[in-house]
Amino acid sequence: MKRVFVAVVAATALAGPALATEPWVGRWSIDPVGCNRYGDTASTSPLIVTDTTLNWFARSCRVGKMYKTGQDAHIQAHCSAEGKSATIPISLKPHGDRMTVIWDNTPAGEMRRCK
Repeated sequence: MKRVFVAVVAATALAGPALATEPWVGRWSIDPVGCNRYGDTASTSPLIVTDTTLNWFARSCRVGKMYKTGQDAHIQAHCSAEGKSATIPISLKPHGDRMTVIWDNTPAGEMRRCK
């Protein structure tokens, strides 16, 4: 009886839902050159997004508050750059292998997912 209980618990744990990766998580770039190296401009630098951080060009940010509308993420990010820190709004709007980015209320353009 004890073996059956252990087997059922193990099977239930393995059959649980897999954690899905958010569609905006990954490496993105406006210019394909940014996929292969770190450029020195916003258009040639990759935007690297994880569940808890965003790094792009000269900014390193951590996710504060976030809400989602469909696949879009609207983030209040705590960022630092060149010795200064600020809280800025960031919107990530993925659609397939492309993503529209609005960084600090300024459209940054459409990015492509790096492969």
